[in-house]
Amino acid sequence: MTGESVSVQYQPDGVAIIVFSAPPVNALSVNLRRLLALNVANVVADRRAKAIVLYGGESTFSAGADVGEFPEKLGSAENIISLDTEPFKTLLETSPKPTVACITGTALGGGLELALACHFRVALSDAKLGLPELRLGLIPGLGGTQRLPRLIGVEPALDMIMHSRIIDGEEAHRCGLVDRLVPASRRETLLREACAVALEVASDPQKMPPPLLTRTDKLGNADVEKIRSKYLPRAVEMRQKTGQIQFESCVRAVLEGIERGGGDAGWALEAELFRQCAASEASRALIHVFLASRRTVTNFKAEPHLHEPRTVAVIGGGLMGSGIAACILQNGGRVVLKEVNENALAAAIQRIEAILSRAKVDTADARRRLQGTIEFDKKLFSDVDLVVEAAVENVQAKQGIFRSLAECTGPHCILATNTSTINLDLIGEAIPQVHKEGRLIGAHFFSPAHVMPLLEIVRANRTRNRAVQMVLAFAKHLRKTPIIVGNCAGFAVNRMYFPQTQMAFFLTEYLGIHPYDIDRACQEVLGLPMGPFGLADLVGLDICDSVNQVFSMSYPERVCSLSIAGKLIEMGRKGQKSGAGFYRYGADHRKPIEDREMLDPLLASMTPPPLREPLTPLDIVQMIFFPVVNEAMRVLEERIADKAADLDVASVLGYGFPAYRGGLLYWAQHLPGGPRLILERLREWDTRFGTQCPLFAPSFALECALRSTEPVLERPPRPRLATGSDDDIVFVAAVRTAIGKAGRGLLKDTLPEDMLAPLIGALLDRSAVKPAEVGDVIVGTALPRGDAAAVSLRVAALCAGLPDTVPVRLVNRLCASGLQAIADAAAAIQRGDYGIAIAGGVESMSMNAIQLSLERRSHRLASCAAAEDAYLSMGDTSENVAARFAISRAAQDRFAASSHARASRASLSGRFEREILPISTQVYPTRKAAKQADGNLSTAERAPAVPQPVVAQRDEGIRLGVTTGALAKLPPVFRKQGTTTAGNSSQVSDGAALVLLMKRSEARRRGLRPLGTFRAFAVAGVPPAIMGIGPAAAIPKLLSQAGVEANLIDLYEINEAFASQAEYCVQKLGLNRDVLNVNGGAIALGHPLGMSGARLCVTLLHELAIREGRYGVVSMCVGTGMGAAALLERCEDDGFDERRLRAAL
Repeated sequence: MTGESVSVQYQPDGVAIIVFSAPPVNALSVNLRRLLALNVANVVADRRAKAIVLYGGESTFSAGADVGEFPEKLGSAENIISLDTEPFKTLLETSPKPTVACITGTALGGGLELALACHFRVALSDAKLGLPELRLGLIPGLGGTQRLPRLIGVEPALDMIMHSRIIDGEEAHRCGLVDRLVPASRRETLLREACAVALEVASDPQKMPPPLLTRTDKLGNADVEKIRSKYLPRAVEMRQKTGQIQFESCVRAVLEGIERGGGDAGWALEAELFRQCAASEASRALIHVFLASRRTVTNFKAEPHLHEPRTVAVIGGGLMGSGIAACILQNGGRVVLKEVNENALAAAIQRIEAILSRAKVDTADARRRLQGTIEFDKKLFSDVDLVVEAAVENVQAKQGIFRSLAECTGPHCILATNTSTINLDLIGEAIPQVHKEGRLIGAHFFSPAHVMPLLEIVRANRTRNRAVQMVLAFAKHLRKTPIIVGNCAGFAVNRMYFPQTQMAFFLTEYLGIHPYDIDRACQEVLGLPMGPFGLADLVGLDICDSVNQVFSMSYPERVCSLSIAGKLIEMGRKGQKSGAGFYRYGADHRKPIEDREMLDPLLASMTPPPLREPLTPLDIVQMIFFPVVNEAMRVLEERIADKAADLDVASVLGYGFPAYRGGLLYWAQHLPGGPRLILERLREWDTRFGTQCPLFAPSFALECALRSTEPVLERPPRPRLATGSDDDIVFVAAVRTAIGKAGRGLLKDTLPEDMLAPLIGALLDRSAVKPAEVGDVIVGTALPRGDAAAVSLRVAALCAGLPDTVPVRLVNRLCASGLQAIADAAAAIQRGDYGIAIAGGVESMSMNAIQLSLERRSHRLASCAAAEDAYLSMGDTSENVAARFAISRAAQDRFAASSHARASRASLSGRFEREILPISTQVYPTRKAAKQADGNLSTAERAPAVPQPVVAQRDEGIRLGVTTGALAKLPPVFRKQGTTTAGNSSQVSDGAALVLLMKRSEARRRGLRPLGTFRAFAVAGVPPAIMGIGPAAAIPKLLSQAGVEANLIDLYEINEAFASQAEYCVQKLGLNRDVLNVNGGAIALGHPLGMSGARLCVTLLHELAIREGRYGVVSMCVGTGMGAAALLERCEDDGFDERRLRAAL
């Protein structure tokens, strides 16, 4: 460790002060112990020294051994316990010169053992002393089990060690652990006092005590059998139940010292038992959690000049809010508490005072630092540095609160929400300016807030570092362990764990496993403090139901349809708070009592009846927690959490996962079979139960992790990128409009040329390509008839500043038109027709409705019946796909809900901002809007239409909060008994998307960084009646042509013409939904026919860079029975030139 040092200061009176330092806590590393041994031996031999004082400096004596060395040293040939123990064993206490430990701050573990090796100990009254090694699965290994019983007595020592008790200097002085006490108010005199004690003994050898390892006066007539019977049975039980051997080892080491002496025999057994403990699985797991909890924010750059908040406002004084306020007050902070009325405020203050009273805090002092209010008083809130909102878990309520906060707080104030599940960007919609300034953040406490040590700090994409630093300082002040996570529904911890409740309920409803058997399995096999049903009762079944609704809206593709909790709520059984839930509760509402008389008839009435699978307790645990591990891998892949160790800490400190198992992912990594077993079992269950429970589907991240010969449950490494060839056709710029609703959106009155011209200009600006250097403009469009589209394109090019020497060309391959245009441009550049091209697609479905003339058909249909299917409406082909391939209505609605959920997340977080160019345009009021404004439709019709200036900058089709339940209520559109509805079909829309292409050699010559490479293109034909299956034919053809294996594809963008055809393609190709349309698709965003192929490319290029992927596929079905697909690749020098992009924007 850097910064370690040991120095000797010789005082004129003959005291040698040995000062050792290893900031920040003086951890006793192997190297520091060697330095200590060397210096102690030199001072003992030095005639100038009459006495020795060990001093760790003003801040702390020593917090113990350097635990960070343990994993490395314990795996080597030399054991850490055998390295340089001389200062601890004999060198100090057999020294002819008195040795004194001068204790400030902490003397813990090895630090206290070092102090015990000295003849005397002088400490400050507020010093902390203890031997907490058992928390790490270890025992004191440097004489602690031998010396402490001889100093304070056997049973006091065992109680202190076995419970890892840490005592202050005053208690240590009372029990004889400290020889002289210095009040904390006189800390500046501590070192002088220690030197005085040393000189006093040096001047009077009679005061020199015998070596502590030889003393027996405190042992007295210790009743060994009584001690053994008191401590050993429980220790043995711990070993048998949990595999933790440190408790039994500690008792054995102490008893050995009593019976056979603390010198060679006791010391030797202690060392041997330490080695055994250190080699145990439990100790390795506990050390992992210990180290991980201290490294949760190592990747976040600190800004030490930022101060912790002086005054914190807490909004809401319920159980959570009062707990947060009490925690702040308990640690010396000032609180402004806001409640809705005086009664609620009084009740909140009463709860706070009760918490403080139990914690033995001076309530009078705390009350002076607490100010209550029922108003958003600007004068009161203007000085607040940090607000923590802890009100009801409701989006609309929180939005209202934050609007008020934005008005009454100062521009310096950080606004935090304690929401456990709600996406921060939803709250940010109500306070756009505050969100833009980066002052909105999540501060998620776990209940009860004054007890639970975890604080989940949630940063949205717009959250600034200053806000994170403020809440980090706040967490440190409250002595919480912080983890910094990204923003999504449920964030890291609750999102990771949402499958736990889902799976437990699934096992009961579908497989017939009794809730009490499930809870018992989780407690006995895994060691959880309570099972998922007991936990649901504790949280409240109504709260669980609300949380499940949030997850159902956010991750509908992974949520099971379950009813058991709802049935209990209808019966008035909401859990502990109502006296009954899955269990019933006594007067104290705490201890669960099985209630089979109620529960068993309810289970028997479930429809359909469960399968009653014969599952072992181990099966139950795996079926519940393997999906939790699976979701944790998604959390890592999406960078919601920084590393697996953070999730381990969260699982232990937030959800009570046993620390001796190392946390959720550590446990999964080290269980027999490890990650491979998890993947195998998930696949097995997905095959059997996937229709009822999509949570079994393996995540893309887990599958990627298992491709390694030694899989690790971390975020999988990013794919290795190719160098790229000079002849590659590359994208150097890509941009699109927002997608507007046809007939009623902001682009409804915007001509195609007025969408295209700004995009062409943006491409030229972002690439610094001169207008005359463009070789061709190729644009796909599907609907305009005659020469209208050609004229629009030519007008757009000229209006964008391209000279009349630059040609233009239209392409029409229906829904693949935009992609076909890009493929044509790439092929032309490859042939050498020209060096630079602009390509893409446009569609105004407001101005050009879909038309399929049925007045005249080919006379050849009589001899070619299959051709008649080419005339089918697209909706009919969707129904054909659903019927032929058994794509259920439920599956289609789930797919559609997922599209809206993903698009909502992307839009709210600003994911599309780099790809969307805001378009300034005009919009004429619709007849409905005119009537609403005028109140009289006929009058409005007679009045001249007045266009309104608008800026189209957000996709308009996305609907927040879409649920499968709401979609299920929509009627079919194309067939009376059909399954295709307006909700699970793509939207009729307006928009445009363009890219700029050139060879990589040309991009390099110009100093341009490509966004990606156009690697391959393929088109395949399929039966016209089921044209929607086109991607299932085109994608395999594409990958075969390119020589790329399907498992190397990092992202898919498949056009969602209809949920039926998209769902079929996913099933047929075996695609992992985690990497399919990750930001939503046409069902949510819209499907301007000619634009879509180009839009998919633009979105894919941006997302590949964000996710650091290599290969991406775009594909779509094409009317009349085709499928088109393209392969895009990100190479080593591909990505975003942020400087150039910012300049262009």
